[in-house]
Amino acid sequence: MDVFVNNKIFNVLKKDIKKFKSGLFDENYEEFSKLDEDRINNLFLYSIVKNNKIMKKVKLKLLNNDIEEKDINRLFYTVLKFYYKEEEGLYSWNEIEEWDIDFEDIKKTTTNYTLI
Repeated sequence: MDVFVNNKIFNVLKKDIKKFKSGLFDENYEEFSKLDEDRINNLFLYSIVKNNKIMKKVKLKLLNNDIEEKDINRLFYTVLKFYYKEEEGLYSWNEIEEWDIDFEDIKKTTTNYTLI
C-alpha cells in the first residue's frame, strides 16, 4: 500500500525525512536499509499521523511553505485511512489482491471497495 503524494510536500519535508531515515538506520540498519525511498516516506507519514502534536506541526510547516490546506488534509486523511485499515486488519477482497496483503495481516474482510 503506497501513498502517492505531491512531490512539493516531500521537498518541504526533505530534512525531516532525512532525520527520520537516520533514526531508522540507527535502530536497525539491516532491516531498514532494504526499504526503498517510497516505503521510507510511507513510514514517515505513518509516524506523523500517530501523534496529533506532530501532525499539527507538520501541517503548519506545510502551510507556511505554500502547500494548499486541502492537499494537506487529503494527505492526512489518506494516511489515517491506511493506518486504520492496517491496525484493524480490515480490507476488501479487492484491496487484498491489489495491494498483495499477507493473509496473517487480515482480521476481517468486506465486499465493499472504496477508493482511497
